[in-house]
Amino acid sequence: MITNTALWKSLRGMAKALFAVQHSLFTIHCSLFTSVALIALSACGDFLEEVSQDEFEPKTTSSFQELMNGEGYINNPVDPITYMMDDDVQGCKGSLWDEALRARQSIFEWQPDYWQVEDACTGIYATEKYSYRNIYKTIAACNIIIENVPASEGTQQQKDIVMAEAKTMRAFYYWQLVNTYALPYNDALTSPEENLGVPIVTESEVKDAGAPRATVAEVYRQISSDIDDACRLFGDDKTNRGVYRVGYTAAHLLASRIYLFMEQWDKVIDHADKALEAAPALANLKSYNIDSATNPTNGVISKKFPETIFICGMKVKSGTFGLMGTPYGVSRELANSYETMDRRMNVYLVPSGYDYYPYRIQKICSDEHEFTWRTAELYLNRAEAYMNLYKQGNSDAGQRAMDDLNLLRQNRYRVYTPQALTNADDLQLLLRSERRKELCFEGFRFFDLKRYGMPSIEHVLIGESGQASVYVLQERDPAYCVPLPDNALEHNTNLVQNPLAKKRESTN
Repeated sequence: MITNTALWKSLRGMAKALFAVQHSLFTIHCSLFTSVALIALSACGDFLEEVSQDEFEPKTTSSFQELMNGEGYINNPVDPITYMMDDDVQGCKGSLWDEALRARQSIFEWQPDYWQVEDACTGIYATEKYSYRNIYKTIAACNIIIENVPASEGTQQQKDIVMAEAKTMRAFYYWQLVNTYALPYNDALTSPEENLGVPIVTESEVKDAGAPRATVAEVYRQISSDIDDACRLFGDDKTNRGVYRVGYTAAHLLASRIYLFMEQWDKVIDHADKALEAAPALANLKSYNIDSATNPTNGVISKKFPETIFICGMKVKSGTFGLMGTPYGVSRELANSYETMDRRMNVYLVPSGYDYYPYRIQKICSDEHEFTWRTAELYLNRAEAYMNLYKQGNSDAGQRAMDDLNLLRQNRYRVYTPQALTNADDLQLLLRSERRKELCFEGFRFFDLKRYGMPSIEHVLIGESGQASVYVLQERDPAYCVPLPDNALEHNTNLVQNPLAKKRESTN
C-alpha cells in the first residue's frame, strides 16, 4: 500500500509534469475518500496542508473501483476536433454565426493556428479547448489505480476487474491521442519506429521535466500491452456491469480496433469473435424508430440503443441535432451514399426539410454522451480483417467478409438481397462505404482516412455574407497530424511540435 507521503508526492508530480498545461487549479473528484470526496492538486499546495491526509488514504480495492468509476472514465470531450476535419461534414448556409462558430471555422479550414484561435475564444468551453490535457488527467487516474490496486485490500477477482477496466481505458486514451496527433501506424511512406507519437506516462511518480514524445510504434506497444493485459484480467468473466463501465466485451472490441489499425488481421478476428460471444445483437432498423423528432433519447449514441456495449464522453457537436443551425452540416456526398431502402437514413441522419440545411444528425441524443462502442463495429472490424486476408490469397476469408457485411446490411435495409462475393477490390470498396455510412459522426472517419493514405479533401464554407469559399486539404497534408496545443508546448519544453501547414487560403 502506498503511504500518504508517497501518494501526495505522486499526485503532485503528476500535476506538475503531466497535465499542468495551464496555471489553474487541477482537481480530481474522488467520491471514495470521504464525503468531501475531493483531492485538490494545486501549485501552492495550501489545500493539502489544511486537510488531514490520513482521512483520504485509499486502502480497499473497492475504493480504487470508485476512483475508476469517478475519474477513470472521462467526463470531458475526447475528440472535439476531427469531426470538423473529415469529408462527412460540409459547409451550409447556417442560421447562426457566433464567436464560437467563427473560431470553429479555423478547424473546418484546417488552419495551423486554430488552437490559438480557440484559446482566445470565450464562447468555447475549456473542456473542448483543453482536450489534450483532460485526457492526460484521466490517464493519471488510471495510472494511480494500476500502480496501487495490487496491494489494496480486496479479493483477487475485485483487483483483476478494476485493473482490467483501468488498462482498457488507458489503452483507449492513448489510441485516441496517437491517432489525433501522429501519423498512422500503417503509413506506407514512413516508419512507426521513427514517427513521433505522444508522450507515454504510465507511472504516478514522474520527473519534473515533461515527458518527450515517444514514437508511434512505442505508443502502440504500450496500447497493445495494456489491452492484452485487460483481456487476460477479464478472463472469461462476461458479467454485464452496465454500459457505463467496460467489461469483457468492450475490452475485446477495443482490442479488435487496435489490431485493425496495426493490421494484425488474425488478432482482429480473434478478439472480434470473443466480443461477439457476449455482445448484443445487431439492431434491426427495419422496425426501429427514433422516439422524438425534437429531443431524441434512443439514437445510436445513447444507453437505449440496442447495440450499446459502452458509452462515455461528453458530446461537443453544436446544435440540438449535432451541427443543426450552424454553418456546418452533413455532406451531401455522405447523405447521397445511402440507398433508398437503407433505414440508416431517418435513424442516423434525417432530412431536415430546409434547403439551406438539408440533413440533421439523429445519432446525437439528449443524454449528452459523445461516443458509444457497439456491435456493428465488431462486424466491420472482422470483415475488414477477412477482406485483407482475402487480398493475401485466402479465398475462404473473402466469403466470411461478405457474410459479415451482408448480415449488417440485412439489419439496416427495409428490403435486402444479399450480395455475392466478387473480387477483392470491389469488396474493399463496399466495406469502406459501409464503414463510413455505419460509423459516421462517431469519431472514426478522420482516423480511417489517415490509414487509407490521407487523401485530399475539399470543404466549402458558406460565409456570413452567403459567399462560398473552397478550402483544400491536400493528399498527405501536414494537417492530417493535428498540431499539439500551444499550452502543452509551453508547459513541457520536451515536446516537439508537428510540422505545420501554411496558412490556408481559399481556392476560389
